[in-house]
Amino acid sequence: MAANPASMLPADYESGLVEVFADLAELFGNPKSYGQIYGLLFASEAPMSMEDIAQRLGISQGSTSQGLRQLEAFGAVIKERHNGSRQALYTAKLEMKLLISGFLKERVIPRLESTESRVKALRVALNSHPSSLNSSAARFRLDRVAKWHRSARTILPIARKILGGG
Repeated sequence: MAANPASMLPADYESGLVEVFADLAELFGNPKSYGQIYGLLFASEAPMSMEDIAQRLGISQGSTSQGLRQLEAFGAVIKERHNGSRQALYTAKLEMKLLISGFLKERVIPRLESTESRVKALRVALNSHPSSLNSSAARFRLDRVAKWHRSARTILPIARKILGGG
């Protein structure tokens, strides 16, 4: 029986990648477990089941399931079923542009739209109280935030196009 190539790698290789991606996930406001899951799949040459992932990382199957669903939505992992098996196997996509594009689509753009509508609501509220002593300072600050949103709206489609995310 042939040895599993992934098992021939030093243990610190796998755990190191798991830690790297866990740190990156937290940096971008995602649960650490998302990065751990992706890091494990990234390190693995063979597809892995949800149960194997949970066991290897020592996290619950619920956290693993939720993480895999979100990583699929980001376009970071591929879910496959082999030979009609009911058990799904997961593989990491290795292209950074897919990760960034998925993150922009699933997290950044919806949040940008949400905050943009809040800024508009704040402007309406501020305009309904024009005699406030600090209204000019508040308008200046709201104008600044609105400008940031316009800049982001201009940059994000360009970034998605550059990264191949359409």
